[in-house]
Amino acid sequence: MPKGFLLAEDAAVKARFSNLTVSDDRNDERSVSVFFRYPDGETEKHYPFITIEMVDLVHNRSLQMSETDYYYGNGYSNVDYYPSELTSEELDEEVPEDGFVKLSSFVPVTLIYQVSTYTRSALHDRQLTGKILRRVAPFRRGFLEIPEDGTIRRFDLMGWTSADLLDQEAAYRKRIFRKVYTLQVSAEIPTSDINTVDKVTTVVGSITNVDNANPTVFTTQISEDF
Repeated sequence: MPKGFLLAEDAAVKARFSNLTVSDDRNDERSVSVFFRYPDGETEKHYPFITIEMVDLVHNRSLQMSETDYYYGNGYSNVDYYPSELTSEELDEEVPEDGFVKLSSFVPVTLIYQVSTYTRSALHDRQLTGKILRRVAPFRRGFLEIPEDGTIRRFDLMGWTSADLLDQEAAYRKRIFRKVYTLQVSAEIPTSDINTVDKVTTVVGSITNVDNANPTVFTTQISEDF
């Protein structure tokens, strides 16, 4: 799996749009290829196809919490994944015996993707539009699974538009049917590496009290084993 911030999200978006098919009077099922760029060579450009681009990244300040530390291990956790890289099971492998791992709070961001479909027929264009709006990126309850960290993210369709082109390779005599979808994905950026922390086994200290009316200082020694 492509672990790492942006790598995991890119792979998840591509997986979401993969395995789409169209049909016509010559093919009962024609696969739709997915690219992270507009395909250059004729060996790659087989209609219909889909292209994916990440066009923006925004700090989601409304979800940003104050700087804090997270701990995980030995039955205690206030976080159970490392964004885009580790699931809770994989975090378990990082925890030392009788210890914890420590993480700094994450930075919430929104990733903006632009996904375009290209077809040579209106039939294929309608089929892809229907499947995407119904099953891949609906206006409500859109989600994106990130297997690298075991999370399910928000995957919101912000809008779509028709942007047909004239085919340069056909001397501009044929139309390429194109739809452009704008989607946003919730994500988090880790601000620290994973650090191991040993469990406290003994506390040794003292309690000191000062009576302001009679400034007599007395001290009580304490020692506690865990």
